Amino acid sequence: MIPLEEAQAAILSAIRRARDTEVVALEQALTRYLAEPLQARVDHPGFDNSMMDGYALNVADARAHDYSLPVVGESSCGDAPKALSSGSAMRIYTGAPLPEGADAVVIQEDVEIVGGRVRVPAETAVGDNIRYRGEDYRKGEALYEPGRRLNPLDLALLGSAGIDKVAVYRRARALVASTGDELVPPGHALAPGQIYESNRLAISAQLRALGVDVVDGGIVADDVNALRAVLARSGEYDFVVTSGGASVGDHDLVKQAFNEIGTIQLWKVRIKPGKPIAFGHIGERTHFFVLPGNPVSSLVTFKFFVEPAVAVWHHAETRVWQLTAVAESAFRRRPGRTEFLRARLRSDRGRLLADPLAGQGSHMVGALRHTNGFIRVEAESEGFSAGDTVTVIPLEF
Repeated sequence: MIPLEEAQAAILSAIRRARDTEVVALEQALTRYLAEPLQARVDHPGFDNSMMDGYALNVADARAHDYSLPVVGESSCGDAPKALSSGSAMRIYTGAPLPEGADAVVIQEDVEIVGGRVRVPAETAVGDNIRYRGEDYRKGEALYEPGRRLNPLDLALLGSAGIDKVAVYRRARALVASTGDELVPPGHALAPGQIYESNRLAISAQLRALGVDVVDGGIVADDVNALRAVLARSGEYDFVVTSGGASVGDHDLVKQAFNEIGTIQLWKVRIKPGKPIAFGHIGERTHFFVLPGNPVSSLVTFKFFVEPAVAVWHHAETRVWQLTAVAESAFRRRPGRTEFLRARLRSDRGRLLADPLAGQGSHMVGALRHTNGFIRVEAESEGFSAGDTVTVIPLEF
């Protein structure tokens, strides 16, 4: 068996990255991967403005008039206000332009209005409650580099920078199928020895969350001709992902069929769940993964092998968040493989807590309803006790 990181490195070094790009409107760019660096087209803020409702004034002028000034004019959002008259204050609203000559804003809660005059605190200082032009970012400033997968916060920032279109790598296209005579789609009656198939649904959903266009290859019987028929069109895809058949045995038809049309490597990776995984190429375009058939093994191997491969294909960096947490209960085991325990993560009084869930078998999916992260147990470890510090990987769904 080979270590997790060695298998990951081997796969990622073999990814043939996307070349084709397209330009899309910003509102269509969610989950897309940037193909060009982006710079701000404007200063942000675009002008000096008030961060609060209140009164704009010149501090030296206020001091000279014993901090009592007549109110002349106002500045609202969208205005181009006149310059501040000498010896006066101007009513101003949040986000409104600062009038020329003003160098502070006093919030309305801190003033007294008497006879059309505003009295402001003597401690008023230059710069109070002002947002200065360009203090967030300047026109031409670098905002993002190629490979960035755009999220809603990115779209908000890019919109504020005046960017309405972006060049992105085309979406990866993936074919997803499951193999096994025992598999039946949900909603159908089960015959003796049959089970409901869920891997294809989960894999497709995870790929779509990564911005991939997914085509359903269905459930394929344990028949090499049936599998050949599905793989006959594999050259149309950037990724082919199947579950079931990632093992050595009499029913390893997936390996046989892939070997006929491409190159394949079968590894036993030192992880639990998910020891067997196969990876290879079909032609110049297609990458294929054969994941284990057990549902949790399929989820784990997708997380650590397919997800980073999709990121690298889009020229993005691979990132797995690993944090430290306090174990809420003990877990003991025999050393041997790096293990990923389904866990419930929660915060309590500033501490991140991790509770390893019952039912850790690779076929057991009941714990998934409480799972929002993994606890990583290193290969040489015998486990941990309640109160120990453990490494956790949060999951995003």
